[in-house]
Amino acid sequence: MQVIHFTPGSLGTRNFWRRRLAASLPLANGQGDFELSAVYLAPNGQISVAPKQHGQLLLVVNGRAAAKFRHVLLEPSAGVGLLLGASEGCQLSTATGAVLLTIEAQQLEADVCGISIPDRVAGQQWPTLISN
Repeated sequence: MQVIHFTPGSLGTRNFWRRRLAASLPLANGQGDFELSAVYLAPNGQISVAPKQHGQLLLVVNGRAAAKFRHVLLEPSAGVGLLLGASEGCQLSTATGAVLLTIEAQQLEADVCGISIPDRVAGQQWPTLISN
C-alpha cells in the first residue's frame, strides 16, 4: 500500500508545474492508459484544459470553478464533475479558489448513476463533515 498525499503543502519541486496561480500534481498512472492528477487553482486563478485525444474527467473536490467552453459557461462546485470527450477542452477559472482531481484515460464514459439530471440533483447539498 502507498499513501497518496495531495494537499497544497505536498507540492514539491519535482513533477509539478505552476502557472497563473495554478498548480498541477501528478498522483498516479496506469502505464499510459490512465492518469490521475490534482489541480489547485488559487483565488482568481485560471488554467486552460487542452483538448486531448482521449477523455478527461474534472472533479471539483473543494471550492467553486467556472468552466468556459466555446458557447457555454458551467459553474461546478464541490461534488460536481465534467466529463470532456476526446478533442474537447475548456478554460477553468475561479474567484475563490478550487481543488480538482483530473482523470485521463483512453476510455471514459459517464455511468447513468452519475449523470446530473434536474430531478436527481435538485436541492442536493454536501453533509457537514469534519475534515481537519
